[in-house]
Amino acid sequence: MGKAFIIAKKDVKEAFRSKSTYLYVIFLCLLSLPYFDGFNSVINDLQEQGVTSTELRLASQSFLNGVAYTLPFVLTMLICSVFAAYAITMDKAKRTLESLLATPLSLRQIWLGKSLAVALPAIIIALLVSLLALLAMNLVIVVPTVGSFIVPSVLSLVTGLVIVPIVAFSVVSLVSFLQLIMTNPTIANFAFIGIFIGIYLAMITEWAASWDFSFIYLVATIFLVGVTLFLARFLTKERIILSSKG
Repeated sequence: MGKAFIIAKKDVKEAFRSKSTYLYVIFLCLLSLPYFDGFNSVINDLQEQGVTSTELRLASQSFLNGVAYTLPFVLTMLICSVFAAYAITMDKAKRTLESLLATPLSLRQIWLGKSLAVALPAIIIALLVSLLALLAMNLVIVVPTVGSFIVPSVLSLVTGLVIVPIVAFSVVSLVSFLQLIMTNPTIANFAFIGIFIGIYLAMITEWAASWDFSFIYLVATIFLVGVTLFLARFLTKERIILSSKG
């Protein structure tokens, strides 16, 4: 595990040497702003209807639960797309992947290190932004409206803080595998986009409206882990080297 973290640390440093990384991450973090506007609109509409303070609290709780469920996932997936460009794809472009394969590291350690390099910074940034967004919504909207601080439900917090990172790492592991063995990284990128859109649509479409967010995430994780474990048997140095020379 320690050797995998060394690989991840190198790739993360490489990513943060680029100013465009900071700008893109900041831009993606601004995606939390529409949640403020949506929340404020909901509260204003309810106040105009003359609802009770109890109903305002319940509406606020429900909205904050939704933020805790969805914002960490959306931000993590989008930020992962930034760091994915500096892991395997960059190594193939610079022809440095062969040197890494010549080290005593196992293929699984390399795969894990490359996956951590993409997932860890994205998860940390996304969770920090999400927690700050929840805090700001409380201080700016909830407290002045209902007079008290409202914490999202335990299930929504556990889902956002624990289950979502597991989902993200599962997605990244699968995409990293595809990047390692495929000549054209665009295919792996399409797979990443497809998985992200698929999970997101599962959360917002009517057919999944009766499902709990945590259940959708767990189903996605089990499926992704199963696919990844099945494909892991096909990870060989020969395939990686051939894909790098394509």
